[in-house]
Amino acid sequence: MDRLSPGIALARFVIHRRGLRHLCELLVRWRSRVQSRRQLQQLDSRALADLGLNLADQYREGGKPFWRE
Repeated sequence: MDRLSPGIALARFVIHRRGLRHLCELLVRWRSRVQSRRQLQQLDSRALADLGLNLADQYREGGKPFWRE
């Protein structure tokens, strides 16, 4: 079996670590969206008005899947 040169092995390791970091960042972002949208769904019309939103905005934003911005 062919051994990888230290440079290639290091490059693969760095790429793998970056991929894991990006995956973790993505999961954190998705969780934040889920929490924010749940909180938005719990607001009454007065709180929505304070934010400059209405019930249609609440429904539209709250109904988005977590992977959509």
